[in-house]
Amino acid sequence: MQVDSPVLLVVEDDFLVRLTLVDALSDGGFEVLEAADAKEALTLVCDRDDISAMLTDINLPGGSDGFALARAARVIRPQLPVVYASGRYGGAENGQAVDGSRFLAKPFTPSLAAAVLHDMIGLGERHEPLSDHAGPERHI
Repeated sequence: MQVDSPVLLVVEDDFLVRLTLVDALSDGGFEVLEAADAKEALTLVCDRDDISAMLTDINLPGGSDGFALARAARVIRPQLPVVYASGRYGGAENGQAVDGSRFLAKPFTPSLAAAVLHDMIGLGERHEPLSDHAGPERHI
C-alpha cells in the first residue's frame, strides 16, 4: 500500500459484504477503515481526521441508518464525501441524503465503487481499473 493512499471509511453491517469491500477497495488504492454500525463509524470520524470519504450502507443496525450517520458525520466533517449503498432503496430520495452525495444500488462491482470514490475525492485521473489488480470482477 502506498503511503499517500486516501483513507476510506466503509460502514456495512453484513460481515461478508464488508470483508469483500475492504479487500477490493484496499486493492483499489485506499487505506480502508471499517465499521459495522453508525456508532462505531462516528467514533472513527471523531478519532481520525485523515478520512477522505465514507461509503455507507443505508440500512444499519442500532437505530441510526446511513442517512443519519452521514448527517452526523457532516457535523464533524462538513466536506466529507459520502457514498450511500443499498439493495433496498432505489436512491437517496426525500431530502434524506447529504448534499453532494452519491448512491450505489446493490449489487455493484468494487471497481465501480472505487471509481466513484476516487472521483469524489478528486483522484479520478490516477485511478486504474480495479479488475486489473484483483482478477475477475466481484459483485457486492
